[in-house]
Amino acid sequence: MSMLAAAAPDIATPIGPATGVTRLFSFRTLPLLAARLGVAVARAWGKPFRLGNVVVAATHGEVCEVMGRDLDFVLRPVDGPRFDQIGYHFILGMDRSGELIGERHALYAALAKVDTAPIRRAAAQDIVDRLSAAPSRSIDVVQDYARPIAAATARAVFGIDPPDHAQFMDAARAIFGHCFLNVTGDKVVAARAIAAAQLMTGWFDAEIARRRESGKMGEDMMGNLLRAGAGDDLTRRSLGGMLVGSIDTTATVVAKVLTVLMNDRDLLASATRDRGEPARLYGWCQEALRRWPHAPILARQAAVETTLRGVTVPAGGKVILWIQAAMYDATAFPDPARSRPDRDLGAYLHLGGGLHPCAGRAINAWQIPMLVAGLLDLEPARLGRLQWAGPFPAHLPLTWKDRAR
Repeated sequence: MSMLAAAAPDIATPIGPATGVTRLFSFRTLPLLAARLGVAVARAWGKPFRLGNVVVAATHGEVCEVMGRDLDFVLRPVDGPRFDQIGYHFILGMDRSGELIGERHALYAALAKVDTAPIRRAAAQDIVDRLSAAPSRSIDVVQDYARPIAAATARAVFGIDPPDHAQFMDAARAIFGHCFLNVTGDKVVAARAIAAAQLMTGWFDAEIARRRESGKMGEDMMGNLLRAGAGDDLTRRSLGGMLVGSIDTTATVVAKVLTVLMNDRDLLASATRDRGEPARLYGWCQEALRRWPHAPILARQAAVETTLRGVTVPAGGKVILWIQAAMYDATAFPDPARSRPDRDLGAYLHLGGGLHPCAGRAINAWQIPMLVAGLLDLEPARLGRLQWAGPFPAHLPLTWKDRAR
């Protein structure tokens, strides 16, 4: 424990802009303009772009085809080694295999058995409490609102509740930043993730051991996995891998959605009008995210030499999935410049697709509109400057006109 404690102070992602490709995540206007131009050129060109060994899929059809051809365009070489490096061999770093199918089935079956009703009620009350207690009609949307509420939901769903909640959030952020985003192999980011994974492993091992010894498995995902016969390693890896993507993704989405809304008076008015209708508000959130996605690009690698819409992709060649451009493709999003809350949810690519859709999408569907609605209820008046911790929104001050509660 002393070694883990010594590593703990180093796991917080420092405040400051991201470097490299992940810095693109912090820009709002230029990537949007590039995406709209890119998909228009791609439609006219009629096939994917290729530059050396890199192929860019920009239309909706091209992106979906790459996701669907998961034996030709694989994920493991892209993200898998980083998951393995920290000891969390997880399904989002795996390609199609018996191992993936079995572990994904166990994970989804455990999640399906969780009663989320009390978790939703707790989140709703947490929203009321945090906004009611906020001083001077203002709150930090990320650090004091979306992020801790998402972390509380994660603790309830996955079954791990470390005593230091701030350290828990920092650990999840550090692991996410390395496993999903550290494509350049930054050694500082990797070291932070390794230290965080040691903490996370300790928390999981202690809780799993406690439950096995007491015989009280619990009704959360951990309990459902253990009752189904999952071993300690599978339980830890499955829950840990899913957990780290659930907290900062939610906080990032809320920060970006709110920023887009506050910069478009008509869109803000529409979302505010529909804040009491979760399904429609979720549609507005999805539309706001088209303008500023939490993940504007994804990547795959060609397992063998193949073709994509007539373009040769060499074995080992990278395929960039231009997610944002694809969501401005008029064939999937008619009149794409217009925001509509009633589009087909299946057309959006915010939550992945193909073999690897987001496992937490059912929770996202209620938690994100709930968090956004809580802020819209207060008639937001002014949004401060968004501050970053690498690729993650860290602080976003919001003031509102009136205490509507």
